[in-house]
Amino acid sequence: MGDVRQRSGCLARRDVGGVSEILGVTMLLAMVVTVLGAVFVLLAPLVNDINDNREWAAGSVAATQLNDRILVVADSPAGTGVVHRSAQLANSIDWLPEAETWTIAADLAGTDRVTVQLDPGEVNVTSLNRTATNVTVVTETGTYQFDLMNGTGNLSISGATRGRVSVEVKDMHGDTIHRLVRISIDGIRLNNQMSRDVFSVDLVNGARIEKLPGQGIEVKQYPRLRHDVLLDGTHRVSLVLLDIEVGETATRHMSTVNLGSLGSESLFDAQSRNLLLKTEFVAEATIGARYTHHWAGDHELWLASGKIDDYNGFGPRQRLSGLDGLTLFPIDETFTLEVTLQKVEVS
Repeated sequence: MGDVRQRSGCLARRDVGGVSEILGVTMLLAMVVTVLGAVFVLLAPLVNDINDNREWAAGSVAATQLNDRILVVADSPAGTGVVHRSAQLANSIDWLPEAETWTIAADLAGTDRVTVQLDPGEVNVTSLNRTATNVTVVTETGTYQFDLMNGTGNLSISGATRGRVSVEVKDMHGDTIHRLVRISIDGIRLNNQMSRDVFSVDLVNGARIEKLPGQGIEVKQYPRLRHDVLLDGTHRVSLVLLDIEVGETATRHMSTVNLGSLGSESLFDAQSRNLLLKTEFVAEATIGARYTHHWAGDHELWLASGKIDDYNGFGPRQRLSGLDGLTLFPIDETFTLEVTLQKVEVS
């Protein structure tokens, strides 16, 4: 009887020990799971940042490569092109119609200073010395002409001043003394999804503009506007505009992009004075301030030094903010103006 009791006691102790081991293992596993959960919670922001940095780098490189290909095709003859492949482009491509509107104007002959104002449905022309006599307006809807009285006049065109507009002002001898061209530029936007929002890159007019979530825009590459001094001491201003047209086969998700040149068109190629360069932006209004500072930053330094009369370069036409556009100083000095419009089809 005593042996039976002894064996029962041993079995009971073994059962208690087994239960304790199971509880211990269970508690250990619970602690491990808790610790791992805490680690994942702590590491989640870091992992998201790593993924975002990878997406930003891939998106930025893809946008740079595509923009370089577009510029190469834009400089090529009409009818030629390239095929560009990138898996990163398949994320999303948005089209930006009329992303920028450029107005370029200059006096081309004579000594008069002519001003052309484009208002909705109306064209106003004034000339300082009253030598302007006739105006020709070419819009997307037709061609219009009107005469000036004492160098001043206006023409009402119902809704016709939208889109591309060209204005030529002539004197009594039939010479073109002033020209204004307003043209809208289309572009594309590349989107890259991040953990919190979208990282976007705009490719407009040869420029590359990046915007990270929660941050301001950053212009990585500017449009092709240059001011050069030639060997003979004369000055030259060259501007190359780039318009991107969307092909019929284009979609928002394309890993293979066909880029085709649609040729180029010369808008200005003459000796000029009294330059006006004005840009309007649809997507991001702050781009204008960055462009102005990039092209006319030296004007502020010369103005602060008190030697603005010796300055030669781009500067604000009227208000220092640049809202009235840019001009070339000295305003009445003659220079060579070359403006070219290039077109590229994306499909």
